[in-house]
Amino acid sequence: MSARFSKAACAWALSVAFVLALCAAPAAWAAEGDGSSKDGSVVSAGAEASAGAPPGSERAGEAAQGPQGEGEQEEAPAPLDAVGNEINDGQVSDTSFLYDAAIADLAGADSYYNGQMVQVRGEAVGEAIRMAGGPSDLVWVTLADVASNSSVSVVMRQEDAAKIDTYGAYGKTGSWLRVQGVFDLACSEHDGESDIHATSVVVEDQGFEHPDEFDVQLFFPGLAALAVGAFLMVMFWYVRERSR
Repeated sequence: MSARFSKAACAWALSVAFVLALCAAPAAWAAEGDGSSKDGSVVSAGAEASAGAPPGSERAGEAAQGPQGEGEQEEAPAPLDAVGNEINDGQVSDTSFLYDAAIADLAGADSYYNGQMVQVRGEAVGEAIRMAGGPSDLVWVTLADVASNSSVSVVMRQEDAAKIDTYGAYGKTGSWLRVQGVFDLACSEHDGESDIHATSVVVEDQGFEHPDEFDVQLFFPGLAALAVGAFLMVMFWYVRERSR
């Protein structure tokens, strides 16, 4: 009976070993690979295609797709007659022949500025003076720079002077102008005066009035001084009377 039992155990052991061998063979084949990679790993068809491509080809493809996608999203240019597509006559020019100068620079200018196209900003002060002995449509307007306490005379047309609503004076702040024109250091037409013959006048800020307001508190220091003076006068009179 023991011999029969030992034969059955051997048969079972051989069966189990055979089954384990069959299960281990596919796993070993998968681990070894098919020789298509250096480290023996299994590579799919898609991975083989990407591995065979030259380095940077994927980034190049993405870069090629990027600009094309951006180009598809660009908007078409607006037509010339679109709403809001207008020319601004008062736009500041950006050209090499236009000198953006300060009034103080022109007040002490040398021959370098003579005959140059300049642009100045300043407050219109005084009043518009009609030019005598010249064209009837031209007037004199003075532009002042309060910061530097300097001014320059501007020859402009009456229609440009009509844009000025307020001239600077006591209790008034004049309109702030931007003037473009030719600067003459010694104008031959106006007795050698330095002036600007305006070609463009733009009002950047309207003028306004600021009259003086009555403030009672301003009288307090004077009233206090009068009270102190009256007290001292009474004390002086009292001391003098006591000394008699």
